[in-house]
Amino acid sequence: MEKVMLVLKMLPVIIAAIKAIEEAIPGNGQGEQKLAMLRQILELADGTITNIWPTIEGLVKVLVKTFNDTGVFKK
Repeated sequence: MEKVMLVLKMLPVIIAAIKAIEEAIPGNGQGEQKLAMLRQILELADGTITNIWPTIEGLVKVLVKTFNDTGVFKK
């Protein structure tokens, strides 16, 4: 439950970072590079992110898919 609370607290930061990265590097086919960039940014900010990265990575994939499907990110 502690991990869930931590990830939920981070959600606004993660969403803002995803949107900023998408704005900086628009377009398709670069998802892995964008995900790696997000990980590096978060790890620079807090090295303990490594411990919960699999959870964050899954969350990011859900968010990006939803943003793509709903038109938040223009293709």
